[in-house]
Amino acid sequence: MLQMDDNQSCFQILPMANKAHTDCQSIDRVFELNADFTRHGVWGGVSELVEQAWKHLNQPEHAAFLETHNYALYMVLADHREQIGLKYACLTDTATGAEKTRNFPLDRAYRMVNSLVEVVKAWKSSIAAKEQWAIVVRDFSKANYLATRFFLELARRMTDVDVLVLSEDTRLPFDLPNLGMGLVPTQRGDSLPSQPETLIKALAPFDADLYEHLISTNDMMAWEDAFPCMLRQFEQSGDALSVAKVAIRALCLYNHYGYYHESASFVDRVLPYLDELVGQDQITRWSYLGNIFQGMVTTGRENEALATILAHAQPYLTEPGVKAKMHYLLSMIYLRYLKDQDLDKAQYHIMQAQQEIAAAKGSISDLEHDFLSVFIDNGLAFLRVRQGKNEEALQLCYSGFQFLTEKLGDDAHKLHRSVLLYNSAQVYTMLGKNEEALKFYKEAVEMDPYYSEYYNEIGNLLQRLGRYSDAIGMYESAIKYSAPYSEVYSNKGMCHVFLEQWQEALVSFSRSLELSPYQQDVYLVRGDVFSGLDENDKAFEDYSRAIAMPDDSATARVNRAVIHYERENYEAALRDMDRAIELEPDNLSHYENRAEIYKVMGKLSEAQADLARVAEPEMA
Repeated sequence: MLQMDDNQSCFQILPMANKAHTDCQSIDRVFELNADFTRHGVWGGVSELVEQAWKHLNQPEHAAFLETHNYALYMVLADHREQIGLKYACLTDTATGAEKTRNFPLDRAYRMVNSLVEVVKAWKSSIAAKEQWAIVVRDFSKANYLATRFFLELARRMTDVDVLVLSEDTRLPFDLPNLGMGLVPTQRGDSLPSQPETLIKALAPFDADLYEHLISTNDMMAWEDAFPCMLRQFEQSGDALSVAKVAIRALCLYNHYGYYHESASFVDRVLPYLDELVGQDQITRWSYLGNIFQGMVTTGRENEALATILAHAQPYLTEPGVKAKMHYLLSMIYLRYLKDQDLDKAQYHIMQAQQEIAAAKGSISDLEHDFLSVFIDNGLAFLRVRQGKNEEALQLCYSGFQFLTEKLGDDAHKLHRSVLLYNSAQVYTMLGKNEEALKFYKEAVEMDPYYSEYYNEIGNLLQRLGRYSDAIGMYESAIKYSAPYSEVYSNKGMCHVFLEQWQEALVSFSRSLELSPYQQDVYLVRGDVFSGLDENDKAFEDYSRAIAMPDDSATARVNRAVIHYERENYEAALRDMDRAIELEPDNLSHYENRAEIYKVMGKLSEAQADLARVAEPEMA
């Protein structure tokens, strides 16, 4: 029987669409974990379980599989990084300091969760495929985003594992309820063995000498294992300033890794002490605020992020080089990040950025000045596209890259220049100049060949151009250089559809839905493929899944109505067409389809009324 802490209850993670508990099978093996973020870090409870899986799978026969999940294993199993090695490190992985001009997309870390779940699945399949396991997660309500997401996904994708959590309540943070899993009270813990396999690492003691060393060297990577014990020490002693000193380093490192929810969770501990942390050092102030901004804006707190820059940067920055960066960022906030965008404010700030970088010449290095000048012009190009000034946008992109290449040569600052190439490719894409966009995309890939997102976007562009085989090749590279993500598989599946490669399309769509089952459009297309192959039972299931989504689907209703009609289930077909018309009352083809159903049901007056609406839509 599980021993529970005060104020915690036992819950099982189950699909919200079906909260009924599974049959109480006997449990063959139980693991006990602890997910408390403040005690065990981002991957608390996750890394310990994955470590067991990796140790078992780390054999020659599993080498190809482990390579597929190399990135996630390298990032999560910090104690084994030297042995695992990072096989496909992109420039964002390796960049540090001023060279780091690109942040990972938010879903990069979510893909890692996909990898980790698949590693655990492979481990269990190889040693105990027929057993039922239980995983008990203590302090689940104290986990941060990524650990919480992992256990929800593990429960969704592994029905042969009961995921039981000890938590203070059933609420899930952020957007995690959208995963379709929830916490359901259970007595399942009462029947578990009293001695589970405990995979909870002992808490490291506070080391004052190590703290002083890390503070003095400011080596961010060296902080990774030290955050929890140091934060705990200073929080217990009530030393809020020292908490802030540790928290800002955790915030910056997690931002570098793309763990944005975790990074943003430290903001409230840092901002009240920002002035004391940075003193008069404007470069450090901007560096810290840039990291704070990124964590907030990436996790949906864009208005707070803007307010933070206006309150903690604008009144304090006087050095032209730093002010140029601030105005550039403010311009991008108004141009790209805010839901209510403001092109006038975006233009004001990008012009201010140009003035400040011109004034900074001589006070910063020539290299930094040249790069920032072109970077700011690139931001101006985005603005010009939005303003309809296409020729100016194109000229800014072309001249900027030519200037930087002449100044830096072919090998210096590859991340800087690959970002500029990528930005230029986006501008050309926005202007419909696809061949020019491809040229810039391909040059970006040559500089940063392991950045998966480039390949996915090139594939999308090739797909729009009808070059489906080429697009598939790009999607396959995107898959190779990243942990699994659903988007690239659905994109690849569409190309197979256009090439009439039906089985390959089904494989791609099914993989996409395995990774992310809440994709209405993918169910629709896969249903169409099944229908074309006369697999109407499967098509019916996919259309029904699309219909069950919150927004319903008129297209799925029509397609399912056709199957009902062919099965002579006319009442059901009529119900689907009635609902399709509710959703799309101006689509005249729906009335034609419903008229056919009315005819076969003998409801001729209703059929005539629908056909009359089609013939004289303005009279309806």
